[in-house]
Parts: sequence; C-alpha cells; structure tokens
Amino acid sequence: MKFFELINKIQERKDGKIFNISLPEGFDNFEVEGITNDSRLVEENYIFMSVKGYKDNGDNYIEDALKSGAGAVITESEYSGKKIIKANEVRKLTAVISSEINGNPSEKLKIIGITGTNGKTTITYLIRHFLEMDGKKCGLIGTIDYLSGNKRQGASLTTPDSPQIHGIFRDMADEGIEYCVMETSSIALLLDRVYDIDFSAAVFTNLTSEHLDLHLNMDNYFKAKKILFDGLKGNSFALSNRDDLYGERILENTKAKKIYYSVEKDSGLKAVDIKLDISGLEFSLNGNQFKSKLTGRFNVYNILAAVGVAQELGIDYKTSAEYLKSFEPVNGRFNSIRLKNGAYAVIDYSHTSDSLKNAITAAKDIMNQRPEKGKIITVFGCGGNKDRIKRPEMGKIAVNNSDYVIITSDNPRYEEPMDIIKEILTGIDKKYNNYTVEENRSLAIAEAIKISQEGDIILICGKGHETYQEVKGKRSHFDDREEVQKYEKLILK
Repeated sequence: MKFFELINKIQERKDGKIFNISLPEGFDNFEVEGITNDSRLVEENYIFMSVKGYKDNGDNYIEDALKSGAGAVITESEYSGKKIIKANEVRKLTAVISSEINGNPSEKLKIIGITGTNGKTTITYLIRHFLEMDGKKCGLIGTIDYLSGNKRQGASLTTPDSPQIHGIFRDMADEGIEYCVMETSSIALLLDRVYDIDFSAAVFTNLTSEHLDLHLNMDNYFKAKKILFDGLKGNSFALSNRDDLYGERILENTKAKKIYYSVEKDSGLKAVDIKLDISGLEFSLNGNQFKSKLTGRFNVYNILAAVGVAQELGIDYKTSAEYLKSFEPVNGRFNSIRLKNGAYAVIDYSHTSDSLKNAITAAKDIMNQRPEKGKIITVFGCGGNKDRIKRPEMGKIAVNNSDYVIITSDNPRYEEPMDIIKEILTGIDKKYNNYTVEENRSLAIAEAIKISQEGDIILICGKGHETYQEVKGKRSHFDDREEVQKYEKLILK
C-alpha cells in the first residue's frame, strides 16, 4: 500500500479528524513495508511512530529511524524534516495504521478480551480449549504465549503493542482462524494498544492492587479496565465476577449483554457444592457437575468465566463439563509436584497481594478437606522496579496466613534484593516469628524442601512459568520447577 493511499483511508474514517495529520511540503510517496514504534526494528520504507512513553521519548530516536531507512516518521512534537509528519493521538494512530497495512484482520476474527488483575491467563487457555475441542479454530494472545494455529511465539508483553497485535491477527486470519482470545491488560487499554478493535465479548475477573506505579490509585486502575467494556457494541456480550467489589460497576455503561458469574452472590452462573483437593476440584452449576484437574477456589471462578463464554458461543454446560476433564493446568499456575517425603511443592505465578492470598487460601482449603493436617510453607519475593505499594501487604498476607514463610528474591531488576525484602518486612507485625529471610531464591527453595514433612504444601510463588532471574538488566536461567527437582534429589534421598 502506498503511503498517500493509507493516509487518505485514515482521513476518511469517522475518527479521521482527531489525528489532524499534516504532511510537510515535498513529502515523497512510498510503498509502506511496515510500522513500528521501536527504532531498533525500523527497516527500509517503514513508518516509525514516535511515541512519548513514561520512561522515554520516541523523538530521541527519530534520527536513528531515518538512518535505518524509515519512509516516514509520525510525531506529536514540533520536529521538522522532509519525512517528518505531525499528527495528534499518535498511539491511537499507531493502532489504526497497524490495522490498515495488515488488511484490517481483526474484522475477520471474533475477538474475546479477558481483563482483570488475576485469572486472565487460565481463562484464555480454558476458552481456547473449549472452542478447539468443539472443532473451532482459536488463536490466543497472552502472558505466556501468542498462539496462531501451529505457530507459537513467546510472549514479551501480556498484550503486545498494536503493530505486533495486528501482525498476529493477520497470521490468524490467513490461517482461517475464526476466534482469538486475548489477555487485555490495563496498560494496553490505557496506552491504546487495542484501540478500534471490535471485541465480540469481554470478561472481567477481579481488581486488586497492581500496577499502581503506573495508575497511582485504584480508581484510575478501574477506569483503565472499564475502557474495554465501555467500548463494547450492542451485539457483543460481557461477563463479570459479581463477587468482586468492582464486578457490577465495571458493566454499568456497557452496551453489551450483561452476564454475571459467582460463588457467593446470586448470578446466572453460580457454582455450588464446591470440593477441592490437591489433585483437582469439582462443583455443580445449574444442575451440571464439573470436574477439573485445576484446584483452588480461584480456579472455580476461572472455570465459570470460561464456561459462560462457551455457553454464549453455543457450547452447552454438559459439553463444557466434558471438555473440562481433559484440560491440563496452565504452566506456572498452581502446578503441584509430589515430593519423595509426601509433601507437595506448588509452583504458582502469584505475584500480587490478591493472587498470593488466593494461592495460600487454596492450599488451606485443600488442607482443611484432608483428614491429616500439614503445614503451609510459603516462599515468595517481590519484583524490582514495580509497584512498591503491594510489598508490605504481601508480607502481611504471607505471614498471617502461612505456617512458615521464607522471604526471598524475585526478579530484583535494577533494585537491590535486600532493599525490596526490607520493604516487605515493614508489613509484618512484630508478634509474628514464623518467617525467615533468604535472599538467594535457590537456597530459599532448598530450605523449604529441607523443613517439609509428609502432608505439607510448599507454595513457591511469584515466577510461575518464568524461566529466568532478572538482575541489573541481565536475565540468567532460573526455573522454580527445576530448583525443586534438583533439591529433592539432593535433600530427600
């Protein structure tokens, strides 16, 4: 597509005027080969979108983009040059151009957005499982992978930037995929990465403290999530967790069909007679029995959300219940490993205060349904250069609800691990002495295994599917599961 043709299409759109695109005199038309907001990815005849970020400014890399062969640079700044185009709303414009040059592939897909603090990954995989079991082709965009047919990409962001999103959509459309289920983060919504995508459905899981380094407060965080539901059209549907504090508020202004799921409050999708075990769970929903290899009360909510979506897409409860039996737990989401001494190690991604509480509560629920009782040993840390507000709260939750806690490191990034740990410790009441500090995560896992006994549950929280430890900008291989397997052989002979 020629650049002038592209600009004409954008200006003819209903929202075309908001961009106020202004081309310099003597601008040379060219065949557009791609678009990016990362100057390192610019190639010949690419459009470089100069975006002002929270930590950096794309204008600082305009010259680099031009040297790499950019055919045009679009910026909101007063930056002059033969290839420099002035425009408004560059983030939204990035999404629109990305869609156009890929042939508007999202129009060929039924896109289901999943948002909330916790549960997004499991719900996306559950919905995809139900659809694929039912003979439908479904792609996935999420925290762990981007899946398009047989093509798998490791995820760099929960919701990638719009040039990558529409490239993935194009791959899906080219392969005849009908559905795409995608995790839709608050950051992606706020930064217009999913601007102008016509979602067929959306799911809200819950809202607890997270990303407050960006959003500053819970009200702003809520408003960012609400963008997804406020943008739904009348022919779409929205599912929300009625038990969550924000569950009803988030659907207040949506034009979509409203559906609620719950465990406590009344709703059209309410689970009853819940039974939990380390090996799985079961519950009843509207007279249908559901059994799963997943466990924990939080996974009951995740299953309800996915079953609700499936129901709206023509897969009845009885069929969903059958499909659910073959669903394997998602990598890094409450994955249990039985140790030689009869204890269980559980690898879980819980890295927020609420998800940590959910993981510990799940372990306690499992323990309470056993005739024999064991200890809950929690190993966790907090990531560096991220939301600091949650650190004391996570310390309080872990110590108040576990039998024993080992506080350790978790991707300190550019912070000192002990500085992070000290902030975690500020949330712990001095009356508690059921914890210790071991900065080295490997040794922390070893200590947990060493003190465990038959019937105990060791919760190793924070990293889940991740296979690296990030320190001072460098990533080195580190896998919680591998650490468990290593120390089980060394310690439990």
